[in-house]
Parts: sequence; C-alpha cells; structure tokens
Amino acid sequence: MGMILERFEIITPKVDEPHFSTPQETVEKLALLKAVSVFESNRDALVIAADTVVDLDGEILGKPSDEFEAREQLLKLMGRWHQVHTAVAIVSEHETWLNLKSASVKFRDVPSDFVFFYSSRYSLDKAGSYGLQDIGAVFVERVVGDPYVVIGLPVYEVWNYLYSRGIWRVETT
Repeated sequence: MGMILERFEIITPKVDEPHFSTPQETVEKLALLKAVSVFESNRDALVIAADTVVDLDGEILGKPSDEFEAREQLLKLMGRWHQVHTAVAIVSEHETWLNLKSASVKFRDVPSDFVFFYSSRYSLDKAGSYGLQDIGAVFVERVVGDPYVVIGLPVYEVWNYLYSRGIWRVETT
C-alpha cells in the first residue's frame, strides 16, 4: 500500500443508528456506514470506524437516551450473562475491510446506589450503559473473550490489519 500513518484525527460520523435484523448485522452495518460516511469527505485517508452493542438474549441494548434508560439497562444486566458484539470497518481508496468479534460478559449484582451513581455520570455514551474501561468495571464479574471487544475496539485485529499491509511499522508509531 505504501501509506504511512503519520497522524490521525477523530471525526464523528453523521449517521443514524438503526437496528437491523440481528445484533451482529447491526454492528457490521453501522461500522461500515460510519467508515464510509467519514471516508466520503476524506478520500485520501484510511478510516477506521467501530460499533458496539450489548446483546441480552437477542435484545440490543445500545446507548441509552437518558439516565432512566441507563438504570433500566444496568438493572436488566444484573447477575446475568450477555454478549457484546463489536465490528470494525476500515475503508481506504484500496479496500474495505470488516471484522466482527464477540465476547461474553457476566454482570455481578451490585448495590442500587452504585447503579444510580454510575448511570447519572458515565452511562450515556456507552452501549449497554457501561464501560469496562472505567469504574463500570465494578459491574463485570467475568469476560470470556477479548476484553477489547467489550471496550469497543478490538485492538489486535486493527493492528494486525495495519501491520499485515505494511501500514503500521515500528518506525511510524
């Protein structure tokens, strides 16, 4: 490819986030829509986009619209296993790449005062209303699979894509 990563920029894509027939199809299509949306106005770039959903027995728990919905989602997850699906799309002038990964997560039962505290401060921008990368880790008893799927960016898969194409090199980090 010959491309060298010298700098990066975070651009928020302007796309609606509808749900499709399955949680997996939803994250794949949304990651791709986000990447293509940003690529259309940045044609010389390599665009990396991701989407994550929490899947509770087939029900998609996306980003909550308010604190009430966040508390409701967190309480639904208490003491239960759920799936987290993250899709990453990479779009450039040379190719489009899409990768889907899933992990299983078991929630603890935690006191309701913590649920209220967390949902009022941390939940609104997170699928399923929690983040493994912040104090939301208190909810998580166990992760089976890649924890970076739960965080929302499977780092190894992205790195491996860039490395295998000569885009990421030690001298360009």
